Amino acid sequence: DEEINGLKNDVRQCWIIDRGSPVSNVKLTVAMSMKPDGKVEVGSLRMIGGEGGSDRIIKTAFQVVRRAILRCQKTGYDLPQEKYDRWREIEITFELNQK
Repeated sequence: DEEINGLKNDVRQCWIIDRGSPVSNVKLTVAMSMKPDGKVEVGSLRMIGGEGGSDRIIKTAFQVVRRAILRCQKTGYDLPQEKYDRWREIEITFELNQK
């Protein structure tokens, strides 16, 4: 989905990951509910899957992604209002070794 890929790219620009760290090997799927203004519903951001490391590494990767999503949203992600029903509930998979 074009809108989701744009949001994913925006989030990638915000995360801080050391290329050599074990966290960079993680593939993580997160889900969240969005408000019409393009911001994340507080408390809805959750991890629904992770692979590529121990439980501790995957939890750390989730915190990196969570912080990036919340930090990057500023005034809301640039998502088309007329398609709100398509992006109200979002599920995204991130590969943390991609910038």
